[in-house]
Order: sequence, then structure tokens, then C-alpha cells
Amino acid sequence: MLLANALRKTVFTRALLVLALSFYALSAQGAGNVPPRLVTLFTGDRSGVYYYAGGTICALVNARRWTSGVRCLTQASGGSIENLQALRRGDAGFAIVQSDWQFHAVNGTDVFEGRGPDRSLRSVMSLYPEPFSILARGTSGIARLSDIVGKRVSIGPLGSGGRATMEMVMAEMGWGAADFAHIADLRATELAKALCDGDIDAAVLVIAHPNLAVEDILSSCDIILVPVDREISDRLVAEHPFFFRYAIPGGTYPGQTSSVDTFALAATLVTTSRTPPAAVRTVAEALVDGLAEFRARHPSFAEFDTGQMLHDGLTAPLHGAARRFYEEAGLRP
Repeated sequence: MLLANALRKTVFTRALLVLALSFYALSAQGAGNVPPRLVTLFTGDRSGVYYYAGGTICALVNARRWTSGVRCLTQASGGSIENLQALRRGDAGFAIVQSDWQFHAVNGTDVFEGRGPDRSLRSVMSLYPEPFSILARGTSGIARLSDIVGKRVSIGPLGSGGRATMEMVMAEMGWGAADFAHIADLRATELAKALCDGDIDAAVLVIAHPNLAVEDILSSCDIILVPVDREISDRLVAEHPFFFRYAIPGGTYPGQTSSVDTFALAATLVTTSRTPPAAVRTVAEALVDGLAEFRARHPSFAEFDTGQMLHDGLTAPLHGAARRFYEEAGLRP
């Protein structure tokens, strides 16, 4: 009798399990679910805006994972150049990159010259501006970008996108290392001490504003934000499609009463032609539907209007799935 009861209980339990699995499968099919897919979004240093932006995007994607079947994972990285290399190898599904390095990857120029053009790179959206920013000691005699010649200047860590951008500006202006008293490769977290101690006269960053690291530097001692000469900005913007004119608004930082003229890049979201259309559409749709939430997360995220997000800094072709979604949503003609 005990054995019979046990067998009946086992059969009943298995029947319930089969019924539950069948119900789940039918529910998933009825909801339009697709097989679960993990996509990895390469960003930047964990303390930077790229990582924060990536986390925000993945949160928007993951909020609909039960209906879309797409789950997003944020990956810290060394920044734009590493991210583009990871995309090309197939190690990343999506990445946030500077618009200038997107351009160079598409065209196989600069650091990508050895491998040639990346024909598979695709744009998804432009996210926010990243101004070229100069911080200088108030007593250094530096009042504009052209004044840094002959000074001690940090242009960023070796291999960083910001340093590579400054090296390109130097080449455009005909400046070499010999034109400076010293070139340093300090990280943003090291700049306040170096500037305040007088170890360097100025530092160059390509970074979104407002930024806690910049605020810390400006509040540490007599440090100022320095504008870029108008003729230099005009020349760079005219010659390079990934640059655009920009002004850091007055009041962005305590004590900064007037705007600071410069030029900027765009932080862009990219993928490859190999990424499944359903995953690309899910990410694009999550960003558009959650745009108010995205813009509320950081002041720089609210600077681009929708038209700019679908145009500025995007030199790689739009992924077909993203383009179709934007057209259906009435965001593109």
C-alpha cells in the first residue's frame, strides 16, 4: 500500500511538472518571447561615465528581458580603442566609443591602419557630447589651447582615447613632443595633486561634464577651465566629421561663471553586422522608450535631442534593425 501511494505521488508530481513546463512554453510563445540571449556591452573604467552610461542602458534592456529574451551585461574596459578591437574579435556585442575612434575603425586609419577598415561596424545611437577640456594652473599663463606650447602638460594615459585625440590635435597643429617642456601620462585621479603641487601646468581631458573628477580638480587649488582658440576649433570641425563646436555652460562648476568654448566628440553606441537584428532592435527600443529615464541619470545624457542622437558622430552605417525601428517610430524619414 505504501509503495502504491508513493508511485501514485511520483506520477502525479511528474504530471504537474509536465503541465507546468507546457504552460510556460505556451505562455512564452504567446508573449512573443525569443530564446534568451546574453549581450555584452563594453564600456570603460568603472569610475567613468562610459561605465555608468552602459549600466543605465543595460538596466533599461534588462527591465524587459522576460518579454524580449535579451539580457544585457556591462563590461568594464580600457575605453574606445579596446572596445572597438573587442567588437572586431567578436568578444563584445555592443560598445560605447568616442566618435573619432568610430570613424578611424570604419576607415582603417590611425591606430587601425594595420588591420584595415572594419566593414562590420554598425552604429546604434549617439549618446552624449564629450568636450575636449583643458585644465590649467591659474598662474601658468595659459589662457587658451595655443598657450600650452612650451608648458608641462598631461595628455592622458598611453592607449587612452583622450590621449590619442590630443595627439591628433598636436599633429594637426604641427606640434611635437619637443614643443613642450614635458608631456605626462597621468590619469584623471592623479591630476589634482600634480596641478596643485606644480608638477604640471595643464592637463587635457576628453570627458563629459559635469564630472566629479573635474570638480575635485577645480576645487583643489587655483585651477581654471581654458577655452580652445576659435580658429583652431573651426579648423578641426571643418576637417573632421566626428568633431562639432561646443561650449561648456557657465555654472557647470562652482566658481565657473562664463561658458568655455571648445569642440567636442560624441560618445556613441555601436555594434556589428553580426549582432542578431532582434538584439539590436531590443537595445534601440529600450533606449528610445526609456529616454526620459536615461536623460535623468546624468546632466550630459540630456544634452542631445533625438535628432542629434540619430546623427551626430555616427560615421559607421546604422544597423538595419535600428534603422527600421527608428523609421517605424517616426524618428527618421
